[in-house]
Amino acid sequence: MNVSWPGADYDRQIELICEQLMHARNLFSIAHPFSDGDALGSQLALYHFCRSTGKNCITLNFDPLPDQISWLSGSDCSQSELPPDINFDLAFLMETTDARRMGDRVNFFPRARTRVHLDHHIGVVGLGNINILDESASSTCEILYNILERTGVKLSRECREALYVGIMTDTGNFRYNNSTPRSHEVIARLIADDLVVDDIYKKVYEQTSYNRVVMHGMVMARTRRLLDGKIVASWLKLDDFTSIGADEVDADGAIRHISCINGIEVALLFKEIEDNKVKVSFRSTGNVDVMEISRKFKGGGHRNASGAQLDGSIEEVMAQVVAIVTETLEHAQGAQ
Repeated sequence: MNVSWPGADYDRQIELICEQLMHARNLFSIAHPFSDGDALGSQLALYHFCRSTGKNCITLNFDPLPDQISWLSGSDCSQSELPPDINFDLAFLMETTDARRMGDRVNFFPRARTRVHLDHHIGVVGLGNINILDESASSTCEILYNILERTGVKLSRECREALYVGIMTDTGNFRYNNSTPRSHEVIARLIADDLVVDDIYKKVYEQTSYNRVVMHGMVMARTRRLLDGKIVASWLKLDDFTSIGADEVDADGAIRHISCINGIEVALLFKEIEDNKVKVSFRSTGNVDVMEISRKFKGGGHRNASGAQLDGSIEEVMAQVVAIVTETLEHAQGAQ
């Protein structure tokens, strides 16, 4: 069910989830590959909530975590398997978007009697027995806060910190247009008296690794202007990562360096993650709906930020995507 806050349907779904959550003894959470702040933040917030209420909650994670979020309390407790002898009452699917993106991870879904799917992306199909797919929410962490707050349980500092990081990162530090009055109301409650927000900001945005600096530098150095500067594009090949022992997460956020160039409408970053497999990140300055473009490649996301994964060499994928983006911009210009 796609529901938006506020509303009767939203409230009913919240109540259903609260009832399941408060009665559950054994839970697990799972999110999309290569977790970002919102995916991991929602998982860890649930983990800390469960710890404070005497429940067993396993955080499933299978990939290296970016430095910007790996410091969050509880991240070192993540597991890649579920104990075979535990019957799980409840699973939370955080930002799982669609089953195709999850790959083999869908095999974990049936381990729980009830599945709750939380997501805020546009066009998501529910994968749970209970779904809150709220396109008006800034983040999955904002949706999860609405659930945890409704239980009446006082949220620990660690729980609130994880939720704060999820909302902060998915709103671009409250710069994107998905940062709504509701988001700021939630943030005000999360901060309370004991969250030091400048420390959190520094950990997320001002501390980095050598590999991350090198990968971001490559992206900036390779930037190319296309279509009279309306499009900018850059790329990273597999050899770029392996040559210095970098992971894909070291390139996270690199597109923001080129998406703020004056006069552009679309920024593109191509990352070769395997032979003949390329991830594409799309960013728009506001006039172009890059989610619609990414959907042509079976991707998705938001109007101003989206992504897709394509098969082919990086040269082939770049040519294919740039052609579609160029066609979209030229068509829009002709319609004016």
